[in-house]
Amino acid sequence: MIVEFTVIVPTYNRGRMLRSALETVRGQKLQDWECFVVDDGSTDETPRVIQSFSADARFRLIRSEKNEGMNASRNKALRLAQGRFVTFLDSDDLWLPERLFAFQERAQSSPEAGFLFSNAYLLRFGRIVGTLFDPKRDIPEGVVPGWYAIGESRLPYVTTNVAIRREAFERWGVFRTEMRTLDTELFARFLARGLPVAAVRRPLSVRRMHEGQLTVRYAENFKEGMIALDSSGAPENVRRDIREAAACEMALYLIKAGRPEEARPFLLETLGDKAKSRPEWKLSLAPRPILLALKALRALWLRLRYLPLFSPPDFQEALQAIAPLLDQEKVSH
Repeated sequence: MIVEFTVIVPTYNRGRMLRSALETVRGQKLQDWECFVVDDGSTDETPRVIQSFSADARFRLIRSEKNEGMNASRNKALRLAQGRFVTFLDSDDLWLPERLFAFQERAQSSPEAGFLFSNAYLLRFGRIVGTLFDPKRDIPEGVVPGWYAIGESRLPYVTTNVAIRREAFERWGVFRTEMRTLDTELFARFLARGLPVAAVRRPLSVRRMHEGQLTVRYAENFKEGMIALDSSGAPENVRRDIREAAACEMALYLIKAGRPEEARPFLLETLGDKAKSRPEWKLSLAPRPILLALKALRALWLRLRYLPLFSPPDFQEALQAIAPLLDQEKVSH
């Protein structure tokens, strides 16, 4: 039976967070969906959490006996998908109740679009600390080059905020399973084939920022980002600029994580003689204790700056919407 949305939730050993994520699917204003929860060989309470949703036939479990990676998990669900659009929810993220309804409205107003994405709130330290992108920023829409999917300078999306027409997977394939930390390659490939883009500037999800995310595997991220670049159809001058920008970004992440000794050889390997002229190189020379102290000060500043009582009204409203789920996670921990 055709439904409006197929929701795909891959998960691995995130039982507490998974329960919250699935509750936000069940709580959607638009109820025309099916949801595949793909347990990628979890050894925690994940199977029990999924079983607690089994009374609702729209939730369907797929279980892998061993951990195969998020993209292999998504592909298993894609083979069974019946939605007009396929959309994704990472098991550590949350949707707001209007999420699917707003995507349906955007799809109806831009029927040519096959790649939709929205804004999101960022959750850190138990509070909303910002949005994924400034809703006033310039965002290209329609048919765009494939390399626009790489990085956040042009299309500021994350997978939890994306919906894609199911026909695109039938035409151009599924996720590459050798990629274990990123899924950018598929999006770059689809845009390079001419899949039109449409954006929703309103935040419709809550993206958690925490140390357990795959995005902290910096070296793998860079390698897989370059695979995506290969699929994007970018000309050589664009490839060079993107590679350099990605290398500097990854080095900065390493430095912020208190790992400057890894940033320097990474810059040398990727940029060669140009590495030592970059500000990231100079920053990496700072003593590690100073970098960690700066990181701690920044965390304290964020905690104080975004105290819920003094946050913008929409930040407070979003936090109130998910607060019961976050409280339940603490109880079940």
